[in-house]
Amino acid sequence: MLSPPPRLLPLIAILTLGHVAVSGGRVVATLFALKSGAGDGAAGLIIGLYAILPALFSLQFGRWIDRFGPRRVSLLGIALILTGILAPVAVLALPTIYLSALLCGCGLTLVTVSVQFAVGSLPVASEAERVGLFGWMSLGFSTSAVIGPSVAGSVIDLAGPRAAFAVLALACCSTLALVSRLPADPRSVQPAASGKLGAGWRGLLGDAGLRRIYIVTAANAVAWDAFTFLGPVLGHHANLSATAIGAMMSSFALGTFLVRLVIPAIAHRIAQWVMIGASLLLVAAVYLILPFVSWTLALFALAFALGAGVGSAQPNVLALLHRYAPVGRIGEAIGLRSLFGNLSGAGVPWIFGLSAASAGLLPVCWAIAATSLLGAWWARRG
Repeated sequence: MLSPPPRLLPLIAILTLGHVAVSGGRVVATLFALKSGAGDGAAGLIIGLYAILPALFSLQFGRWIDRFGPRRVSLLGIALILTGILAPVAVLALPTIYLSALLCGCGLTLVTVSVQFAVGSLPVASEAERVGLFGWMSLGFSTSAVIGPSVAGSVIDLAGPRAAFAVLALACCSTLALVSRLPADPRSVQPAASGKLGAGWRGLLGDAGLRRIYIVTAANAVAWDAFTFLGPVLGHHANLSATAIGAMMSSFALGTFLVRLVIPAIAHRIAQWVMIGASLLLVAAVYLILPFVSWTLALFALAFALGAGVGSAQPNVLALLHRYAPVGRIGEAIGLRSLFGNLSGAGVPWIFGLSAASAGLLPVCWAIAATSLLGAWWARRG
């Protein structure tokens, strides 16, 4: 699959434009808090607020998709994003920024889970083709992670934070013209729930295949989220400049982007569990080496390799979820995966930050490596 099929493009656009608005809004919100004198604590609180509601309710969001369909759920998500982005346009103040973070984080999760459901429900000739579809979808997400903050920073410099929020709202508004391409009725793409597994998250975790998927999901999320904190810290310990640290983090993002560009072309050659296991082994190797490296180019190379490792897992995991999820509960299964990811995003930087401050970087990096090795072992059992 050398290019995305036309039926996939509107779904990628919905996710990409929604993420542009939220990722850019996150930058505007944190910079406003810092420049208004609220301090680092307020900036950290804002980042946490983006993840807190998704961490609590992602499983319920998935159930809504199974019941009401991805179109209605994504419309709710877009409405929440727009409300959150436009609130600071009307009243640019710290309480409104906090509200914006809550609404945008919740809205983006609704849109993301809806699009993941819709992409996995597209007819395919093989499981490898489904992996390719999720590879293209993830590539759109990686692209928006670069575009959103870049647009936000440029508009802030030109016209201020209120104008930046307004421009980002336009990106989100454009998704409304595409929502009709999402399935309106979940029964049109999946039958009703069969009751084969027990109800709730315990029932999903009771299935050996799904449990294995969630374990590797958690291992991958921990490795990814930890680097958002450890990357700058490692660069600081290596006496890198702020520009060099930023370039190192860009190397990580480039790794995720390029591996997702390749996945659609190689998915039919490499089994999904094999690719996940290999990626987690690569992640473990990087974290084992990182504490001993201070040479700038070596840090860039390791950051790129780490990005490639964690970036290759998501398309395969999402394809496997659609294979293993019980009939009528695909949305719920995706929602539970999102819950694990948001819990990691909210807790991992804080936990490892405290651990690094008290015990140093070596045990933290090796603990993450051990987690990745455990995930690779579980993937091998697949």
